Amino acid sequence: MNKSHVAVLLPVFILVIFVIFSGCTNTMVPERTIVDGTGVLHLPDMFGSSLKITGDDGLVYIPTSFPHDHFNNGDRVAFSGRTIPNPYYPVQTGIPVELVLMRQIPGNDGYIYGVGNMTYISTEGGFYGITVDTVGKSGVVQYLPLDLDSEFKQDGIVVSFTAKGNPGAITTAQWGLPVNIVRMKQLT
Repeated sequence: MNKSHVAVLLPVFILVIFVIFSGCTNTMVPERTIVDGTGVLHLPDMFGSSLKITGDDGLVYIPTSFPHDHFNNGDRVAFSGRTIPNPYYPVQTGIPVELVLMRQIPGNDGYIYGVGNMTYISTEGGFYGITVDTVGKSGVVQYLPLDLDSEFKQDGIVVSFTAKGNPGAITTAQWGLPVNIVRMKQLT
């Protein structure tokens, strides 16, 4: 090996060592799969804008379709969900989110949209509640439906629901946030 080969190979070798130890070879970016935040809800309008939430973190989230007739354009909301692939990128920018829970803020007396499990609670004479696992910072959230139809009184079924918070309601249950059901649909 002559001097010219060493002069070429040594810088290449040093560059390879530098790249390896600097972490530039790590192309794995941790994917954000859970979203838990607050922001402003933007409803679709007659000009074709899409449903979206402008998060307080500066990102735009595109929630899956949900019954939004009780929510208003510009509502402050807290939301939780799971990210899903964006089949419309680059035409539609933003992070698509399958909502698990969304509620108007501040307070507990606004409208709530969620997907959760009907759960039978055997205390205080027995009653049914809705548990929503946000898989995020909020953890498991409990709602006590005050006017639950008999068709939904089944332990373990998954439901999507729209409800209005009723924090002033007096119950013997002492479990979850009391809510009045506006709309409920069984998913499983």
